[in-house]
Amino acid sequence: MPVFLRAFPVYLLTTFIIEFIGGWRSDKGLTTVSLYNVFTTIEFVFYFWMLRYMINNRFAKKVLLHSLWLYPILVTLNKLFLQKGPQFHTITFSIGGFLIVMATITYFFELFQLNKPVNLTREPPFWICSGLLFFYACTFPVYALINFFQDPSNIIIKNIAFVFAIVNILLYSSFIIASLCRIRIRKSFS
Repeated sequence: MPVFLRAFPVYLLTTFIIEFIGGWRSDKGLTTVSLYNVFTTIEFVFYFWMLRYMINNRFAKKVLLHSLWLYPILVTLNKLFLQKGPQFHTITFSIGGFLIVMATITYFFELFQLNKPVNLTREPPFWICSGLLFFYACTFPVYALINFFQDPSNIIIKNIAFVFAIVNILLYSSFIIASLCRIRIRKSFS
């Protein structure tokens, strides 16, 4: 089993814990921006690391390797100089989302170029990349547009939250499929 698949359950557990803490803090009326700024930075680094194992293209692997250390620096610079204070790092989130979309497209391009058939229902990287591609293709443009809103109305915020909830469900559904698709079920006849 590839190393990224062994680390994946740890990542999912960490995500669950962060979401639990974020929900608890939100229910108490406490801010969650710093929590999610830090976690999404770690999340992007994890995705870059994981995608590096899934693709073969040398250039893309090199970009992802450098993104592992460069992305946290960009987030820090963004928070220090551009998006100061208690706001989400939408600029660097958009950059990270764009990189993930490009890496997943590279994965699919390589997958379609294979000379041998692949049973996609049994391939965790396929499900992980499908979820990541769909999620970030839908969210990074929204975060990029949010940068141009000075003070979005409540209806815009509610609609964006609804879209994010739907794509989040699809993302984690694909992650669940990726986690389960390698399990072999033995058929026994009585």
